[in-house]
Amino acid sequence: MEKDKVIKFLATGFYSGLSPVAPGTIGTIVAMILALIWLQKYTIGLPIVVILTVVGIVISHWAEDIYGEKDCPKIVIDEWAGYFVAMFGLGINMLIPAFILFRIFDIAKPPPIKNFQEFHGGLGIMLDDIVAGIMANLLINLILFFT
Repeated sequence: MEKDKVIKFLATGFYSGLSPVAPGTIGTIVAMILALIWLQKYTIGLPIVVILTVVGIVISHWAEDIYGEKDCPKIVIDEWAGYFVAMFGLGINMLIPAFILFRIFDIAKPPPIKNFQEFHGGLGIMLDDIVAGIMANLLINLILFFT
């Protein structure tokens, strides 16, 4: 079905989530490239973060049904949203630090991030990455404040 193709395309981050090696990291690299393009003209503000998060919740919920697997690793729209949260309000010079910190928080899942995986469906897929992005953003801003 055509709708399923569109959902897979978006949920897998333009198919970057189909990478056989580290699909979450590859998906985040694609998000970083998109952020680089976006930051040429705009800032990453609340509207883009909210839109990406809401769309991500819906798309990842549908994609989970299509793939028939809870939090399927092919679904990387959550990494996109989490990375954009990590970049919220930051400039182009923070692309790599945000990438590194976001991936560390997303992979290690320290508390409270791990707790958000208990939710089901699209919300559960997205929330842990959103919280990882928040933690990365807060840490970057804390470092910038004290340097």
